[in-house]
Amino acid sequence: MDDLLSDNEVSALLSELDMGDMSGDAGAGAAASGGMSDESSHSKVVSAPEVGTTVDDKGRKIKKYDFNRPNRFSKDHMKTLEMLHEIFSRGFTASIAAYLRTVADIKVVSVVQLPFREYTMSLPRPDCLFTFKMEPLEGSMLLEINPELVLTLVDRILGGPGKAPPASRELTLIEQSIIEKIINRGLENLQEAWLKVGHFQPKITGYETTAQFVQVVAPSEIAVAIEFEVKVNDVTGKMSMCIPYVVLEPIIGDLSAEKWFTVGKKESTAETVESLTKVLKETTVPFVARVGQTQITVRDMLKLSVGDVVRLNSSPNNEIEVLIEGLVKLMGRPGVSSKKKAMQITRIMSIEP
Repeated sequence: MDDLLSDNEVSALLSELDMGDMSGDAGAGAAASGGMSDESSHSKVVSAPEVGTTVDDKGRKIKKYDFNRPNRFSKDHMKTLEMLHEIFSRGFTASIAAYLRTVADIKVVSVVQLPFREYTMSLPRPDCLFTFKMEPLEGSMLLEINPELVLTLVDRILGGPGKAPPASRELTLIEQSIIEKIINRGLENLQEAWLKVGHFQPKITGYETTAQFVQVVAPSEIAVAIEFEVKVNDVTGKMSMCIPYVVLEPIIGDLSAEKWFTVGKKESTAETVESLTKVLKETTVPFVARVGQTQITVRDMLKLSVGDVVRLNSSPNNEIEVLIEGLVKLMGRPGVSSKKKAMQITRIMSIEP
């Protein structure tokens, strides 16, 4: 049903228009006169312009275009890149958790396209910047990690609690070597995530602490910036990746979501199975040998002291249960191996369907 616009609605509509391109007074007068001239006829519904557009005096929608920030990546490309790096973030999360033996979480925060100059100007100083290539693609990409997060990871690797440092600073050569091992693991996860697009060989080509010294492309070149949120224990930091358009231009047609999903449906390749198997094999699980158990009253528990003996429900000659993730999966006998307590597996319990 067509309805006449009220005065408030007309005012709200005009306030959204760019007053430099369209006269608000003229538009309001036209709307008012058009609405009152012929009440018996059907009124014309005026729709609000889309975001980033204006309307001229003839009612034509005009969309602004910023030549300083041309859109080289389509919405389809951006969505595909977001999905690819969500896969990467899940793989990198598993790698960091297994390597540091702690709780970790990485997730994609945003995917935007912008001039390379704007990306580098937004980075802190000092910073932790790795340049890398994705052969056979030409050109370099950037992987940036917040220095505080890097120092937290290094502290954890060296046996510390993994706490954030009081102040940000540049990395020493030893710390650079340590964190490079984690970055190489991340590049392996990136390679696995991009398998649906192509086979690439990522490798680190350089390290910098100041973004202005990293000029992998011209400052005005458009690049896509993927920002991640990384959480390790109770420390949260930012990580980002910058991929210039000129690097992805040879394969830009393969970043179509339709083609990506088609490839995903057709291929259940050995590479996918191998990558998943690799992540699973590096995942840690709790392994508990339960010597025995019993039940006592709260009264008896309160009377326990050093030297008391609690009788269990198992015999020294009996097999004991081995639990994995709280489930009995194995049976074994306790012993000693190389002067350390050990467990000899005697049986593998049947797995229920």
